[in-house]
Amino acid sequence: MRKIPFHIISGFLGSGKTTFLKRIIDKYSSEIKIGIVQNEFASSNIDGAELKKSDKDFKLLEISNGSAFCVCLLGDFIRALEKFIDESKPEILIIEASGLADTTSIAEVISAGSLAEKIYLASNWCIVDAQNFAKVGLMKQRVFHQLRMADLVVINKTDLIETGTEAIRAEIKKTNPFAETMETTFCDIDFELGNSAVSKFYFGELKALPRPDVNSMVIKSGRKMTRISLELFLNEWAPKAYRIKGFVNLKEGKTAAVQCTLTTIDIIEIENHFHPTELVAISDKFTLREWNMAFKKLA
Repeated sequence: MRKIPFHIISGFLGSGKTTFLKRIIDKYSSEIKIGIVQNEFASSNIDGAELKKSDKDFKLLEISNGSAFCVCLLGDFIRALEKFIDESKPEILIIEASGLADTTSIAEVISAGSLAEKIYLASNWCIVDAQNFAKVGLMKQRVFHQLRMADLVVINKTDLIETGTEAIRAEIKKTNPFAETMETTFCDIDFELGNSAVSKFYFGELKALPRPDVNSMVIKSGRKMTRISLELFLNEWAPKAYRIKGFVNLKEGKTAAVQCTLTTIDIIEIENHFHPTELVAISDKFTLREWNMAFKKLA
């Protein structure tokens, strides 16, 4: 069984995630067998009921109580997702994460046990509510967690603000300097599934070629590296990966935002980053154990 590309849609409450998901379904459901996973912290799933009103062809798995991102319920989520994949046999999976979810744990989730043999993380899209971006208060940390690992940030509801999006873009760039950004209303963007930084190498005609047997893996560490050690590490491992991205805390005092696509390596030093080192890789040429051992030798 070839691994299935797995995409995340994140974003704070009311940002427009379900609207974005509906646009993907409308555009691709006649071409690709889509599996949708909706994860809510509440016991009832209103968004799932909204999707079911569609006349489009897709399979839906509804997960309540936030189990996709809660350690205490993680086993339940993994079992439910494995069963869903086996029964529905989707060609692509999309999860609409709860607005309260911390999506930085998703690579660990899909690397769990037998699930790692079935899916790989293809891309991470984050929807931002332009009108309420500066008003999330105590939940600001959640929003920044969702932004940190996003490949694409969609600044939605721009018709509801008068001040422009410059301040929002500045915050996004400070949090994730490599994310592509788009501005829109009602999540109406010119969007292609093959645009993800990983899938662009081989997505193309989904049914024409077999998908590569790739692995998604994550390193989380409290260790720090020197800038030189980081460069040595990436020079060795980036050419073996379709994608490496994340944040590495440096011994020099700053944090390096990292993005690698095969032989292209980008490192930008940022300040005011108060999280552990976190790197995600997608590759078919090495294992998490090999990658982690190499990291520990240099950190």
